[in-house]
Amino acid sequence: MILVADMGNTNIKLGVYDCDRLMATARLKTKVTKTPDEFEQDVISILCKNKINAEDIKAIAISTVVPETTKVFLEGVRKLIPVKPLIVGNDTKTGIKISTDVPAELGIDRLVNAAAAFHDYGGPLLVIDFGTATTYDVITEKGEFLGGVIAPGIRSCAEALWEKTAKLPKIAIEKPDKVMGTNTVSSMKAGIFYSCLGQLEYFVRHLKKELGIDFKVIATGGLSDLFVGNTNVMDIFDSNLTLKGLNYISMINNH
Repeated sequence: MILVADMGNTNIKLGVYDCDRLMATARLKTKVTKTPDEFEQDVISILCKNKINAEDIKAIAISTVVPETTKVFLEGVRKLIPVKPLIVGNDTKTGIKISTDVPAELGIDRLVNAAAAFHDYGGPLLVIDFGTATTYDVITEKGEFLGGVIAPGIRSCAEALWEKTAKLPKIAIEKPDKVMGTNTVSSMKAGIFYSCLGQLEYFVRHLKKELGIDFKVIATGGLSDLFVGNTNVMDIFDSNLTLKGLNYISMINNH
């Protein structure tokens, strides 16, 4: 079995795979104040809840954009699972060729998503990850990562409204019944949802036109399901794409 962890700015998503079968998954908040013992207890709880023995886990694979939190996480996990972790980097074998101007700058979460999407669905692809930022990444039919777009995430846009504006309340992020709001909350919901939907449809349409590629569009990330049934520009929703990528990368680097 393999323990995989996607360490993001807002959340840590964990999974346990037995070959290609996802046995357990959990989401934790990324807290810089957490101790190794607290992370150890989190993992123990996840394993116990899913009736998984720690000694059955023979590998750990991690993608991270928060190195300090990752260091603390690994201090706790190593007490429970004493194996050398694979921390995915731009020089790790992934099945993807990075063809951007500065390959070392590519976010590891974007590389892992590209590896999973290309392995599972083939190319050409546009992978959209609705996370703290919303990223749009283009992968060719030969598995080349060409580049993409980094835009403000849905939650980041919403938080800017209620944190930077004294009289606007914190609201649920969801599709409203109509575009025009008739009160503060419905107006905010419309502004958040439809501005992000418009961004999504604009980028997909113009990337296809600019590149001359009719790619499949794969969506992932915590808020990707917000758009299910509300647009026809996305082909596949895969909520576990990053975890799949970590599992795949671990397997090809350990065999």
